[in-house]
Amino acid sequence: MKHLILSREYPPAPYPAGGIGTYVSTISRLLAEAGETVHVIGQRWPDADAPLELRCGGRLVIHRVGCGDRDPAPQQPSDVAALDLLDTQIPAQWFSWRAGRLAETLIESEGIDAVEGQDWEAPLYYLLLRRALGLGPRRRAPCIVHLHSPTEFIFRANEWDLGRPDYLPVKRLEDYVIAAADARLCPSHSLARQAEAHYGLPAGSVHVIPYPVGETTALERSPETWRRGSVCYVGRLEPRKGVIEWVEAAASVALEHPEVAFEFIGADLPYANGLSVRQFAGRAIPAELRPRFRFRGALPRPAVRDHLRQARAAVVPSRWENFPNTCIEAMASGLPVIASSNGGMVEMIVDGETGWLAAAGGQADLADALRRMLATPPDALATMGRRAADAIRRQCDNGATVEAQIEFRARTARAGAGPSLFLPTNLPRTAPRPTAEPVPRQAGAGMGVAVVVTCLDHGDLLHGALESIAAQTHSPTAVVVVAYDPTRAAASVPLAWARARGWTVVTSRQRDAAAVRNAGIATLRQGGVDPLAWVLVDGRDRLRPGAVSAYATTFAHCSDVGLISSWMRHSGREDRVATGLCPAFPYQWLFNDVAPSYAVRDAALREVGGFRTGLHAELDSWDLANAVMAAGWRAVTYPALLTERVIAADAHDPPRAGPLLQPLLARFPELVARDAQELVLLLAGRAHAPDHAARPAQPREPTLTSVLRRPLREQLALARRALRQPRRATEWLWRQAKAYARRGLA
Repeated sequence: MKHLILSREYPPAPYPAGGIGTYVSTISRLLAEAGETVHVIGQRWPDADAPLELRCGGRLVIHRVGCGDRDPAPQQPSDVAALDLLDTQIPAQWFSWRAGRLAETLIESEGIDAVEGQDWEAPLYYLLLRRALGLGPRRRAPCIVHLHSPTEFIFRANEWDLGRPDYLPVKRLEDYVIAAADARLCPSHSLARQAEAHYGLPAGSVHVIPYPVGETTALERSPETWRRGSVCYVGRLEPRKGVIEWVEAAASVALEHPEVAFEFIGADLPYANGLSVRQFAGRAIPAELRPRFRFRGALPRPAVRDHLRQARAAVVPSRWENFPNTCIEAMASGLPVIASSNGGMVEMIVDGETGWLAAAGGQADLADALRRMLATPPDALATMGRRAADAIRRQCDNGATVEAQIEFRARTARAGAGPSLFLPTNLPRTAPRPTAEPVPRQAGAGMGVAVVVTCLDHGDLLHGALESIAAQTHSPTAVVVVAYDPTRAAASVPLAWARARGWTVVTSRQRDAAAVRNAGIATLRQGGVDPLAWVLVDGRDRLRPGAVSAYATTFAHCSDVGLISSWMRHSGREDRVATGLCPAFPYQWLFNDVAPSYAVRDAALREVGGFRTGLHAELDSWDLANAVMAAGWRAVTYPALLTERVIAADAHDPPRAGPLLQPLLARFPELVARDAQELVLLLAGRAHAPDHAARPAQPREPTLTSVLRRPLREQLALARRALRQPRRATEWLWRQAKAYARRGLA
């Protein structure tokens, strides 16, 4: 078989050596040594600057991509530079874009049978999205998403700020690839079952194959080491790794055992209040014990092995974990391991035989496990270490792991691509939803794409919009231009130019953008125009030459798509690229992911009754997108620059969205109530600081902050109550949004 793995962590990499990079490096080498052909796409880096490297007799081919690389397969319409993607809220998407474009070339030219990508940072996102839209090579190798460590789980276990601008976009990318994968792989049953429940996947659908043990070897330890050796922690000093709880536990037990010392090997990370994790955890260590707590920092692999050789036990105290390589390496070296029960460690360790499992990850449970370890005689520790090495080598045997990987990949290749050919719902999957799948419908019998141009202001910019429509590689079936009467002086020349081309021109004295668009569409319909879709353009917008073709092709290919947005370049007063994600609930209730210029399927537009009038001009596309999606149609962001908006020098900044949300939320109270719990969490994530505003002694209703402080069972009870009273729930959410808007946090 021919395999392709996409991973920015393939070493050497921008990240410190971690579990994902270790896995990809090991499994790609083992597959190649077993006679398979493996291509890996990693990031070009100072220590790895060759774009192509051959290993294992040419069976392991390593490709490296960088931000400034030329696109290996330029597309029409014009491509966006990876450097533009780097300058967004999701900097990592540049790798997903560049690696995905190279992957498309390799899938076709090299005959790739199966593609693998990790969940973290979603390197398969653009490959999967373009495939679902009918783009990319004809060869459709199935895509495997390997579940290592989803961002959502890591952020919560680390207590990181969910309001960070990069959190939600990356989570959404990962949600997409996990939902769209043809197969899913995971090293631990613990995470496999957790992922199935969290993402709404069928039970047993995540296949489990442990990580390989790799090149780790058993280390000899002297009798003195088994008597007085250290207890060694290896890994980043990260809250989710349980370092804080472990230091507290170790400090409490160290007072009872004056001979024990604790080693910490790994890079320190920031934590809270200007302190690093080491500094924060160190406050729990009494001054007289500090010499026995040795923080070594990040060390090269040989130095790590030297410290493991001087240890009598290792520790993996994680709050949340998958199938940690640090536990594999410690056990394989011949050490028994103290571990929490929060992850795949329970699948590696037999309590009392190969280590000690804490009942949970708290300080008291870890302290109890440490006391049991210290009460174990030296000879028994040595015996447990030998058992640990034997057990982990059986469980993670290189040969058995590779055999299982090849069998799984061959089965996946035989089944072929399935889910990856279509757009997933991309909804949070905390519980099954009645609208999880699109409602079967007629996609419309119209042909071609019609363009509606509105010009309520900036008539001097209108000619550029009209010229961009005339320059399309595939001409629209019809064009209507609707201009506000007072703009006649500025727009008279471009309007005459449009009439000369045979386009329909309508003047209106209305200032309501929705009403104007409805009028333009009605005019063409009355003239017998029956298109497949409508492209909505403002006088400030310019369509890239292939935009109409891209819209028409996508609507024809994806019968369940009702609305298409795209990447958009803003130029003029400012110059930036907006690379939005596919619009999806519940996110769409709080922020609009639809670009100002977009396309809507005629059947979807008819179903929702056209544009709703009476809204603020900035809300008509937002409201229409909500209505189309609420009706069961899917919305998608086409991954290319199809449009550009010219920002006039005298343009005013758009109004804040917070005060304008009420009419959008009030339109679909039942759906908003359905998403109440997710909306509460999203609003909380957007608040970058605790809510310390003064409150009445007896508040009349629960606030967002007070809800979040309640136990989960009470939050779920409130969500169920919201489902029974959708209008009251919508009004409450509206009041919370206004409160955050007033504080400048919305």
